Amino acid sequence: MDRREFLRATAAASAAALASPVLSAAAEPEYRFKLGMYLGELDLTFDESLATARQIGADYVWFNVLKGETPIGRMSDEEADRMAQRVERQSLKIFLLNAGNPFKQIHLTDVDVKDPESLPALSQDLSDLTRSMQIARRIGVKTVGTFSFAWPGEYSAGKPTWPMRWATHGGIISDLEFEKLVRVFSLVMDRAEREDVDVAVSMMPWNYTNTTKNFRRLADKLGSKRLKVMWGPADNMNSGETEVPTTGFENVRPFLHGLHLKDLHVIDGLRLQFDYKPLGEGDVEYVAILKQLRRHRSDVFLSVATHFRAPSGDRVDAMRINYCKLRELIRKAETT
Repeated sequence: MDRREFLRATAAASAAALASPVLSAAAEPEYRFKLGMYLGELDLTFDESLATARQIGADYVWFNVLKGETPIGRMSDEEADRMAQRVERQSLKIFLLNAGNPFKQIHLTDVDVKDPESLPALSQDLSDLTRSMQIARRIGVKTVGTFSFAWPGEYSAGKPTWPMRWATHGGIISDLEFEKLVRVFSLVMDRAEREDVDVAVSMMPWNYTNTTKNFRRLADKLGSKRLKVMWGPADNMNSGETEVPTTGFENVRPFLHGLHLKDLHVIDGLRLQFDYKPLGEGDVEYVAILKQLRRHRSDVFLSVATHFRAPSGDRVDAMRINYCKLRELIRKAETT
């Protein structure tokens, strides 16, 4: 082979290598799911819950309270430092920090659109949320968590708007109530920008961000790079949302921080009849969701919850079951 033939062969081989999907895929780092845990499901002391999370197989943790200790929103810097040190001793990392459950049980109808902080409960939750941002920045946590207010009468009058919410696949938010959401979360985003942290909004059937559609409407209006979401596919389904693994995923994909993993079977959605199940045994298409995350190489945390009752009745057993189930789901997503 003369020099010209050698150069032509080398160029052809290089072009083939660049065009090869196998070699291109091999050049990328392997995608790995980040396994986390919501510690509140265990109902243990903080140190016991950390040790249990490590033993079961979590690398990341999320919590909103240290059982029997100072509330996170009222912690001193020294208490916050000790909290972080206790997590580090178990070789764990905090991926989300909640100071209680901000805005979770406040009815949005009680909020004054012109002066939201005039409602004492909201003012206190906003203060606690702001303090969680300060603590997060201090201990090196990038994201804090919050909720998004209760629908009318949710905790006081027997969920009167539920049939409407189910029938409309998530509920119709009035212009006034939406204006209140934007007003409050604009205050939150201003504080997040100041403290240099992100804020992940959780999903619940009982809150206004119960579906990916409702969350996306708020996110688009706010236009803040600080706003993230803890995606709850089971909560979406329980709220009557359809096409959760497809349209739902696309709605939340730009804002994903993590997934709150639990499973359920809807018996009669209109009458709010459902049963919690171990992961993979309910209605949520988790294999399809995991495939989406893997296909898009989403940098998210899989936060395992339970909600169902283990045969033994033990909360830790339920968490072990769900971790085992999650690993099975991941294996299917990676091999099918």
